[in-house]
Amino acid sequence: MKSNGTLVNIRSVFYALAGIAIFLLVVPTRSSFAFTQSDLVSGGSVWLETTIAVALVFVTAMAFSLQIARGYFIRVLNKFTLRLGADIWWLAYILIRDALIFMSFVMGLLVFFPGTFLDYPMAVPFMPLSIVFFGLALVTKLYVDADDNRQAFRLVTILVFMGTLLWISGTIFVTETPLVLSSLPPGVSATGGIWYTMYMTFSSTNNLGLAMASFQACFAILGVIAVFGFAHPLLHSRLPFKKKGISTTATQPISNPAIPTARISRPTSETADHVSLPAFGRVPVSRAADLSTENARGNPNYIA
Repeated sequence: MKSNGTLVNIRSVFYALAGIAIFLLVVPTRSSFAFTQSDLVSGGSVWLETTIAVALVFVTAMAFSLQIARGYFIRVLNKFTLRLGADIWWLAYILIRDALIFMSFVMGLLVFFPGTFLDYPMAVPFMPLSIVFFGLALVTKLYVDADDNRQAFRLVTILVFMGTLLWISGTIFVTETPLVLSSLPPGVSATGGIWYTMYMTFSSTNNLGLAMASFQACFAILGVIAVFGFAHPLLHSRLPFKKKGISTTATQPISNPAIPTARISRPTSETADHVSLPAFGRVPVSRAADLSTENARGNPNYIA
């Protein structure tokens, strides 16, 4: 019985091997391809650059949307009756808006890497100029309070708008053009039209001379921006002054000054109209009364 089972197993293996051999003889030979380390590195870098370039379209659009939505946030701010809720609302708006502008600048620095514009079709000079505009917006906010100065706010809005417009235009008309040209229907020429003209003129892989000139000029401007950004904490830092030594000879206790019992009354609706917090906005009467009370606490004649 054991010998019969062994013969059956041998026959099964033989038939399986014969079937594989026949399959390999019938199927036509195909060229084999193996990924090398250089192929993986090149493919991974192109995938990362493509992902960041497409993601920055949405990041820049959100940054510009929050920049121009300042009036809406101030209108909602005036509806709050609780001071804590209003503070959280305004601080969240400032934090998210400035963080998106900063992310647009930092992530966009990828286009200034030496090998990026050689292996990936960057839109020149659209993308480098976009990063320059975002850098100028950040430096402007560093030197001037754009939420308190109307002219600075307008300047930052224009810079963010130009950066967003250039990045989105470059991505649509240059970076994504190969996908558009490869999906054209039959009978439509792929060597004509605005897509082909923009791709052949402003793509870094097709116009290396324009790419080098754009990156050199924008890199020089970024150097100037970096100098101004580095100089701000050195020139405008507010460090505490060294306090003078206090003589310890007089050890007599200091008596507390007499505090009058008069209390400053809260302003009524006739006297407390509105106060401006933040700039270009108005605060309700209830919040104005709270602010007047807080300012009065600094008076020595006020009793909490």
